Amino acid sequence: MLPHMELRELRADEGLAYREIRLRALREAPDAFASTFEEESVQPESFWRELIAQTAEAMQAALIAVDRGDGSLGGTTFVRLSSDPPHDGYVGGMWLDQDLRGQGWGDALLEAGERFAQRLGSRNLELWVSASNPSALRFYERNGYRLTSIEEPQSSGIVARRMLKSLLSM
Repeated sequence: MLPHMELRELRADEGLAYREIRLRALREAPDAFASTFEEESVQPESFWRELIAQTAEAMQAALIAVDRGDGSLGGTTFVRLSSDPPHDGYVGGMWLDQDLRGQGWGDALLEAGERFAQRLGSRNLELWVSASNPSALRFYERNGYRLTSIEEPQSSGIVARRMLKSLLSM
């Protein structure tokens, strides 16, 4: 029998669970993130514990995860809002394990982040996507994000493209 999976915000004590999925994401998709496995894998356990504790306590940020029901995480996304009205925000760190893709979990993660932003009064969310990842680009477009003309080269040589979504029509 499969464990019951759920979507939820990470708790302050789940730094090491987040570390595990974050490093897995960086290892499996090195071009999808602004940082690298090498940079983040050397961070001490205290870094991860403090990162998640601070995020869990922040009023303007949330780290949302797919909880596999067995103590491990299958996906995450991060939402951070501006402290100034209209509290427009940023979506980042989006990752979903391969075995969960195509089942609606990615859409659910993104939607949960959008609902969090809306509850706090955000009108718009932005994200950055690797120009070399057409499936991620299609995923975000399908979820209502639109490309802007803004691009930014990353230290890895990958070009990141900015996308926006209005939350007013949701």
